[in-house]
Amino acid sequence: SGALRIGDSAACRDELLRFGSLTIDLRGARRWLCDLPSLRADPTNPSVATAWQSVWQALNARQIQSGAEIVAEDLFRSDETIRAGAPRKAGEAMRGLLDATQRLDLTAISSLDALIGLGSGLTPSGDDLLVGYLAGLWCAVSDKSERIQFVSNLGKAVIRLSRQTTDISRTYLFHASRGQVSSRLADLAEAICRWENSDRLLTTVESAMQVGHTSGMDAVTGLLIGLVTWISPASLAFMYRQFLLKL
Repeated sequence: SGALRIGDSAACRDELLRFGSLTIDLRGARRWLCDLPSLRADPTNPSVATAWQSVWQALNARQIQSGAEIVAEDLFRSDETIRAGAPRKAGEAMRGLLDATQRLDLTAISSLDALIGLGSGLTPSGDDLLVGYLAGLWCAVSDKSERIQFVSNLGKAVIRLSRQTTDISRTYLFHASRGQVSSRLADLAEAICRWENSDRLLTTVESAMQVGHTSGMDAVTGLLIGLVTWISPASLAFMYRQFLLKL
C-alpha cells in the first residue's frame, strides 16, 4: 500500500518492470497468446446466431443503462436522430469500413482515419471499436486466403495510422492487427463461437464489458460486428433487421 503514486514513471528492462520504488519480476512469466482464427466463427449456425443475439442484447442494454457515448445499435442508423459528434462519426466510419470489408476492398478504408483516435480517454472509443472489429474478423477468416490477406493488410493500415492516437491505444491496435487481444475479449469470442451455455456466456460478456469506463463495451461492439461481416448478404440483412436495426 502506498508503493505507487500518481506521476511515477514506469520502465521495463531485462524483464523487470519498475513503477517508482516497486519492482515486478516478469522473468518466467508466460506470455499471453490467443488463436482467434481457430474459432472459425460461423454465425449462420443457429446456436452461434443465438449466442451472438444474446450478447448483442446484453451489450445494448448495458450501454443504454450506463449512458455510454457509443450504443451498438445506433451505429447502423443513418438518420439524423443519432447524436452529433463521436456517435455519428463512429457510425459513419463503421458502416464504411464494414462495406469495404465485405468487398475485400482496401482502397475504400478511409474510414480508418475517422475511427482512430475518435473520442476521449486513454483508449478512445474509435480505437476500442477497431480492436474488437479486428478480433471479430480474425475469428471469421476460416482459412480463406483472401480474407486472411485482407485482414493482414487492414492491420498494416491500422498500424500506420495508429500514431495519431494515444500510446496505450497504439499498443492495443498493434496486437489486435496481428490477432492478439485481451483474454477477456478472446474468451467472449470463444464463448460465442462455441455457443457456451447461457450462464457461462453472460458471465463472459459481463467480464468483457467491465473493462475501463466504456472500453470494454466498445470492444465488444466491434467484436460482434466483425463476427458477422462475412456471412451471406441475405443472412446479414436478416441479422441487421432483427438485431441491428430493430425494424
